[in-house]
Parts: sequence; C-alpha cells; structure tokens
Amino acid sequence: MPDSTGDLSLPAGLGGAVRWTFRLGASALEWDWSDGPPSLRELSPVRIPASGARSRHVPVRAFSTTTQQHVVLESGLEHDLLRVLDRDPRTAWITTQPCRIEWLDAGRPAARHVPDLLSVDVDGQVTLWDVRPEHAARTVEFVALMAATSAAAADVGLSFSVFSGISDVHRFNLLWLHGYRHRPGWADRWEEQLIERASSGARLGDLVQEDDQQAALVWHLIWSGRLVVDLSSRLDPTTEVAPCRA
Repeated sequence: MPDSTGDLSLPAGLGGAVRWTFRLGASALEWDWSDGPPSLRELSPVRIPASGARSRHVPVRAFSTTTQQHVVLESGLEHDLLRVLDRDPRTAWITTQPCRIEWLDAGRPAARHVPDLLSVDVDGQVTLWDVRPEHAARTVEFVALMAATSAAAADVGLSFSVFSGISDVHRFNLLWLHGYRHRPGWADRWEEQLIERASSGARLGDLVQEDDQQAALVWHLIWSGRLVVDLSSRLDPTTEVAPCRA
C-alpha cells in the first residue's frame, strides 16, 4: 500500500471514500466527522518516525514554544516550519504526524497518507501541512497526492498547505532568533520603553547597543512578534524596526 514514506503510485479514482484515523492517547480511532473534529490538543502522533540504514531523514525531538512540549520532526525542513509557526502569534497549537488519511476502494484502503504537521490558529482554523523540498514537490505523484489531501481536508472543514522552505537569509535569521524565544525574566523592566523607541524611529542598532540585557530582550521581542523587522533581509544596525500594529 503506498504511503507518505515511499514512492506513490496513486490508484485511479483517488478522491472517493476517505477514512480518517487519529490517535488520542494510546488509542487509534477511526473518526466520524459528524461529531465534529477530535480534541486537537489531545492528539498523539499516529506514527513515530524512525531512522535506519536506508532512512533519508534523521528524526529529532524539538521544543515548541507554542505547546511548551517536545515534538518529533523528521527533517530540518520540518524544523524550519516549526520555527515559522512557533513565532507566529496567531498559532495556538501544533501537532506532528497528526492523522492518517486513507482512500478506500470497495471498502479497503487503496492509498494512505500521513501529513507532517497540524496547526491551529487563534480563531480555531485548522491547517494540515505537508513538508517537501521544492524540487520534490513538483513530481506528478506528489502533486496528485496533495490535490487529493487538500480535497479531503476541505470536505471536513480543514485547510491544507505545502511548505517547501524559506530563503537562506530568512532561515538564518530565524535560527538566530530561536536562541531568544524564551521571555527573559527582566522583560517587564524595559519592554514598553523599547517598543516606544521603535515607534519613534529607532533602528535595530540603536536598540541592541544599550546593554546585553536590553539587547537580549530586543531579540526576544522580534521573535515573539512584538517588534517587527523584515526577516527576508539580512539584519544589520540600519534595519528598520517597528512595533506590531495587530
């Protein structure tokens, strides 16, 4: 049976009856969507990635600041997506390997797929994510699978997206900011003052050159979204900084 970890040869008629399986705690349950979605914060991964002699990825445990828990990731690209979502103030929950989708032929699974990640935003919108490098995301098999997955998700009120990475500059900026993702204990002392200075036109160099504690807080405020910079460009002392207007 083809799945997300092997070469896919999708059957004709893919997109018919669909079976969803979630794992809540230790139990894997076929889900009846007439009752609405499962309790998303109680989901466990439906599969645990493992590495072996022929593995293309090395699974790692990464800490999510959104959930305050460790999650299992299969690749550096998945870690990039986790960092992007973790620092988005609209992200409310994240789960990896969240469900199994099976397309049925005469009641039997003809193809199956496990999305890489599920996120929930502050409005309750749920997005399933597949992570694939851009060159691999263009294959005929993957495009067909993603179309079928998107249709299955839409049928039950979920969004679907493919993450193919970010620019090297954006990635390196996130890696730097990742070291400041935890709110410093002294944040209350200077936070509003720094945000006010950014409102008055101070540049990044002006804000981080005061002292080490204030500099660490500036990086945290950028990570958390309270201060906004263009992460697609190289950060330097002249980088414009603005307070979040949301």
